[in-house]
Amino acid sequence: MRKSNFFRLAAAFGLLFAVAAPSAYAAGERTGAGADVEKFKTQIQEDTDLSQSDIDAIEPQLNEFAQRDADPQAVSDLAKTAVDNDCTGPCLRDVLASMSTAMQRGLSDSDAHDMVSQTLRDQVQAREGEVTDPADLGSDIRASVDSQLAGMPGGEPGAMGGGAADGGTTGGTMSGDAGQTGKAY
Repeated sequence: MRKSNFFRLAAAFGLLFAVAAPSAYAAGERTGAGADVEKFKTQIQEDTDLSQSDIDAIEPQLNEFAQRDADPQAVSDLAKTAVDNDCTGPCLRDVLASMSTAMQRGLSDSDAHDMVSQTLRDQVQAREGEVTDPADLGSDIRASVDSQLAGMPGGEPGAMGGGAADGGTTGGTMSGDAGQTGKAY
C-alpha cells in the first residue's frame, strides 16, 4: 500500500513539473541569452540618448553580456558613462568589449564595470576632457584594460579576442602611464 502511494505522489509531482516548467518558460522566466539582449537594449535606451541604430550596432557586445548573465544596469551605467564622455560608435564598442574581456578573465560584472569605468575616466582626464577622436579613446581604453588584465593570472587578455567591430581585438598605444588606475584587480 505504501509503495503505491509513493508512486502516485511521484507521478503527481512529475505531472506538476511537466506542466509548470513549460509554462514558466513561456512566461519569460528563463535566463536564455536571446531574451536578455532586449533587457540590455531597453536599459541602455532608457539611460542614454543613443538612437536605435546606435544600440543595434552594439548588439554583439550585448549578446556577450547576456551569455555571461551580466547585470543590465551595470552594462547600461558603463554605456552612459561612455556616452557622457563623447565615447560613441567604435569607442563605445571598445569600452563594452573591454568589460566583456574583463568578465572573461573572471571579474564580476560589477568589478569589470568599475575597472573599465575608471580607465575611461583616466583616459578622458589625460586628454584634459577633450575627446577629439573617439576611436583613439576606445583603442587606448582597450589597451589599458588589456594591460591591467595581463597582470592577472591566466595569460594574455588579447588572446581572448572578440568584441571589436571586426570580431577581433583592437590594438592601440598609450603614452606614458595614462589610464592606469594603480589598483590591483
